[in-house]
Amino acid sequence: MKKFIVILCLLSLCLPLCACSSASLEPEAPAKKEETAEKTQQKDKGPLTYPKGVFSVGYGIGDITCTTPLPIYNGIAHQIHDPLMLTVTAFCDGQDNVALVMSADLKGMHRPVFERTASIIETKFHIPRENIILSCTHTHSAPTVGETNAEVMRWAPIYYQTFPAIVEEALRDLDPVEAAYGGKSQAESISFVRRYLLEDGTYKMNPSAADKPVEHESVADNELRTVRFDRKNKKDVLMVNYQTHYGGATSKYPEKISADFIAPFRKQAEAKWDCLFAYQSGAGGDVNFNSLIPGEKIYANYEIAVEKGFIPATERALANEEKLELGTIRGAEGFSTATVKKDDAQRVAHARKVHALEDGEQKTQLMKEYGFSTKYEPGMVIKRNAEMGDTEDVPLSCITFGDLAFAAFPYEMFHENGKQVRDASPYKMTFINSIAGGSYGYIPTKEAFPHGGYEVGVCRYTEGCGEQFAAFMLDLLNQCKNPA
Repeated sequence: MKKFIVILCLLSLCLPLCACSSASLEPEAPAKKEETAEKTQQKDKGPLTYPKGVFSVGYGIGDITCTTPLPIYNGIAHQIHDPLMLTVTAFCDGQDNVALVMSADLKGMHRPVFERTASIIETKFHIPRENIILSCTHTHSAPTVGETNAEVMRWAPIYYQTFPAIVEEALRDLDPVEAAYGGKSQAESISFVRRYLLEDGTYKMNPSAADKPVEHESVADNELRTVRFDRKNKKDVLMVNYQTHYGGATSKYPEKISADFIAPFRKQAEAKWDCLFAYQSGAGGDVNFNSLIPGEKIYANYEIAVEKGFIPATERALANEEKLELGTIRGAEGFSTATVKKDDAQRVAHARKVHALEDGEQKTQLMKEYGFSTKYEPGMVIKRNAEMGDTEDVPLSCITFGDLAFAAFPYEMFHENGKQVRDASPYKMTFINSIAGGSYGYIPTKEAFPHGGYEVGVCRYTEGCGEQFAAFMLDLLNQCKNPA
């Protein structure tokens, strides 16, 4: 009998630990405790109400870092260099229309995570899903969340329990806007097109000197955009949008969790302009961060890149500000049906053969022999031929008000398609939010497809998908601009 009691006691201690490491995205017991705490907190703060008759902006920020170890790009992080943050900018047009533009310091986020996030927000705060954008800054020192990887799944319960309080902080921070301003500048030193034409006529991402690169595939769109909300009673909210890719955490660098260059950018911007800062990543799939320091001093590189690149570019944009009109908030969401790229039987067989091998010399040799640009391409060839149908519905959305629009794409678009949307948008200032509402990989331009290379090889869809999605987004923007 005593042994039986001891076993029961041990089981009672082990069960919570098992729940945290299971595939469940939100263990029932912790969620109930968190819900009770939130209700108490809300009761203490009073009911949540929105300003009437005046356009208002609010800001919230919070730490969403999971405990280590945590999978990141090409490794497992056992330390935290700087926390992963979620920023929430809330908008209320004074007519009971509320919208949220959220940005998470994550490499990516699969669609089900966004779906659940939007569902929680709809239930708790009565904000419709078409008025919610959640994008990722695409730091490579954080995970892509939503996968079945057990270590990544540990992040989800923490996130679901944390983010509602950050959203509520932004909604309670809503303050009348006295004026809004938009600015643009060029930031040539920050990034470059990473795809090169080689001497042999092929194209490659980040080639070495031995590859004999001739020229960049295209010229980077280096436009940085800012929107500043001058609030009546509280600090200004400064939003910055740029289509760089990422800071560059690879297997060469320390395996630490980090927001990459976003962390020093936020710190320096808030100190310089006494503002609240929200970075909106365009994450151009063919554009890389320009390393200003040779070698592996990655965190020092971020600091200098911000000091010498991002801050001066932001300062020039603020100096070129034009007043923006604000107006009724409108959101739109739709699904563009894309044709899935299929491969012949021989290429699928080659992909399976390479994919089955461990990383090493034999795998590298076979990849070269079969024409795979990276180790990731065989896996995608298998996925799109064996697991995906002939088409896939890709979600796109936008939020607009007055002269301002946020265009949300759930992938890494090539910068030319982002520029296409910005230039043709019916709004005076349009931000491109990438990896927003999902992570659907690279979407190259029609011109890039014949060149092949890594991004084309791992793309899910057929040539012309980038232009198709850009046109679909412009339709959404025009629907908001000219509602029926």
